[in-house]
Amino acid sequence: MSIIIRSQGFLVTDAIRAHLMRRFSVALRQFDGSAMRLKVYLKDLNGGDKGGVDKCVLVTIQIPSLEPITVETTSHDLYIAISLGARRTRRAVQRALRRHRHLERRVVGQPQLPAAEAAAT
Repeated sequence: MSIIIRSQGFLVTDAIRAHLMRRFSVALRQFDGSAMRLKVYLKDLNGGDKGGVDKCVLVTIQIPSLEPITVETTSHDLYIAISLGARRTRRAVQRALRRHRHLERRVVGQPQLPAAEAAAT
C-alpha cells in the first residue's frame, strides 16, 4: 500500500505523518493492500488560529479493478479527523469490495433471467 500525503495551510510534521501512517495501516491491514494506493489531503479550512470544526481529511483510494473511492472527514482536531478518516476509509473499502464480489458472482454464476422470461420457461 502506498500513501501520498498532501497538506494545505500547514506543514505535515513527523508526528502527524506517523499518526496517519499508523491509523491507515491498522484500518486497512485486513485487505491485500499491496496494490492499494491512497492519496490523503489534509486541510485547515479556516486557516491557522480561528478554531472551530475546520480540520479536513480527504482520502482517495485506488484499488485495481474498482472505481476510486473518496472519503472526507472534518473535526476540530487534525488527529481526530485522521482517525475518523481511517475508520471511514475501512468501511468504504469493505462496502466497495462486497459490492464488487457480489457483482462478480452474478456475472460468473448462472445468468439472471427477468421474471417474465423465467415464468415463461
